[in-house]
Amino acid sequence: MTRRLVIAALVVVVAALTGCTASAPPPVAATTPAAVELLPAERNPAAAPLRLAEDLIPPTNRWFSSLVFSEVPLPVFPFPLAFAPTPTGFSLDLPTVAVTADSIATPFSGGLAVDLGAASFTVTAYDEVAVTLTYADADGAAIADVTIAEGWPAVGVTARRALPIAFGGSLASAGDGAWTMKADGTAFAVVAANAEARGDALEIPAGESAQVSALPVDAEPATWIAAFGDPVAGVVTSFEASATRGGEAASTRLEYTGTAGTVLVPFPGMDAAAGACDLGSYDTAYGQVDACRGTTLERRVARISPRASFDLTGLDGEAHEELVDHLSADIAGTGDAPEDTYFGGKALARLATLLALARSLGEDDLAARAADLLEAGLGPWAQVDGCVARDERCFAYDARLHTVVGREPSFGSEEGNDHHFHYGHFLFAAGVLAEERPEAVEMLRPVMDLLAADIAAGGDPLPGLRVFDPYRGHSWASGLSPFADGNNQESSSEAVAAWNGLALWAAASGDADLRERAEWLLSGEADSARRLWLEPTGLPEGYAHTVVSLTWGAKRDHATWFSDEPSAILGIQLLPVSPIGLQYLAGDPRRVALNVAGAGGESAFGGPLGDYVLLYSALAGPAALDRAEELARERASWDDGLSRSAALAWLAAVRLRSG
Repeated sequence: MTRRLVIAALVVVVAALTGCTASAPPPVAATTPAAVELLPAERNPAAAPLRLAEDLIPPTNRWFSSLVFSEVPLPVFPFPLAFAPTPTGFSLDLPTVAVTADSIATPFSGGLAVDLGAASFTVTAYDEVAVTLTYADADGAAIADVTIAEGWPAVGVTARRALPIAFGGSLASAGDGAWTMKADGTAFAVVAANAEARGDALEIPAGESAQVSALPVDAEPATWIAAFGDPVAGVVTSFEASATRGGEAASTRLEYTGTAGTVLVPFPGMDAAAGACDLGSYDTAYGQVDACRGTTLERRVARISPRASFDLTGLDGEAHEELVDHLSADIAGTGDAPEDTYFGGKALARLATLLALARSLGEDDLAARAADLLEAGLGPWAQVDGCVARDERCFAYDARLHTVVGREPSFGSEEGNDHHFHYGHFLFAAGVLAEERPEAVEMLRPVMDLLAADIAAGGDPLPGLRVFDPYRGHSWASGLSPFADGNNQESSSEAVAAWNGLALWAAASGDADLRERAEWLLSGEADSARRLWLEPTGLPEGYAHTVVSLTWGAKRDHATWFSDEPSAILGIQLLPVSPIGLQYLAGDPRRVALNVAGAGGESAFGGPLGDYVLLYSALAGPAALDRAEELARERASWDDGLSRSAALAWLAAVRLRSG
């Protein structure tokens, strides 16, 4: 694969998508049009948007998706707050942290009730970070627009007509156009120029706004109130991947629009671009976070380049011969891939790893055999009309959810769940095959470009960035998010693998813009995988583990969806074993050793996903590597996404890296 060093920064500036209102910024722009008309169309009757303006793309896989899809509105979590729609308005909460041995939770628990006199609401504008709800009266007439955003510790209410707002707390004047109150143990402030107080209610003139915020416990109310200008209208995301004198980096910039000055709360790993962080601090599931003055947040992480092949330079003859023998057996033993999108894609990615390994070893005959199998395996999936004739190994377009759905679906993928996990495997396989056989690009491109568009590249009628949350720096896996704790993501490593696959396909198919986007996603997700899942710092007293395996909007769990076994809880953060893992998993041998010990040490190697824990343990130092090699050679079987030759190639690459 050609690897182009980016010397000048590529900045992707957001552009409009169909369905965005004039008052709110558009979501991240698409890279190319999405030719969904090539696929047969269907409509999932069980996944209808219930509260969405007609001209908007359904927002699956967002932190706020439940606002649109859940029959009974659920709380959402615009960090550091919690927001819950009510029959007549909303409640705003500053969650308290509750810690158990297996969970760090910040659930919605009540907070301040805000009554708008409404009867319903509809989502009328959104981007990746902010969302606007338009509330209506019993006759359906709009009465107010309510905006919430991650990183903004306030709710903006703009009156469509003269609007009385009643609060579940006693208003106390805090100067012209400002009030404070307490509810549920939290101090709140209201900033509303030109509003008139009437008891514990405010009358907001038509076209005017009120901002309701939750104060940090150490905030000085007058200083806090003075920091708020106009309310936030939305958030513009831009990003770049660049090479500088300080090293290669991927950066994200969030500009909160509609105001010349406000209060922002950087998520851990972010910084305020300008302005002092002197307004107080919040206790959260991620530790203490500061409230800052400004309108812009930034994140800068180490840039990671996509990889398909292990670097086996320097491998000695005996080790080379051993790998070739096992590789030949693994290719010969490859059967038909499963028919569903997850296990089918995973099997094709396994085969692509064998092809890449054959190429690394200079074994042309084995590479040709693997490429033949991979091309045959991808063939049915690459047929744009496959779902016309069959119900498996094909893709269709869901015109209700505006998403590409594979048949057979798995793990709720028909509702938008886990698309980046599933489709990342296909894109990895396609990228590896296309590098080996460039002539295969023509056959693969129509469907693979649609899979890329579905998860990240966009193009009307698909969103420009479906699953990735640029404020938090990681993806969300649930399509409809029908949970009281918000959206969630379990397998950080499969998210990293997805963007690696996207970047490999973009490079092999010659899409430079998509490759830059994919490398930004890859770099950000890998940084978050280490910082939030595998090597989190500042974990609170009472939490009994060194890793977090399931990240929610409102909590961090030591758990999985499928097993309580410690090996599975760690292993789901490690699969698939691939060269990209060596770029972000191998940084801290001491932490690797702690994580493996926390999973049960060598006893974990025999549990669910224990083969991944075994290979991960090799990163804990020379003695651990020796032991991992010994146990790997003794192991009788491997996970369906692994092979003996790939496992031994991983261990060989670890040894070569260590010198």
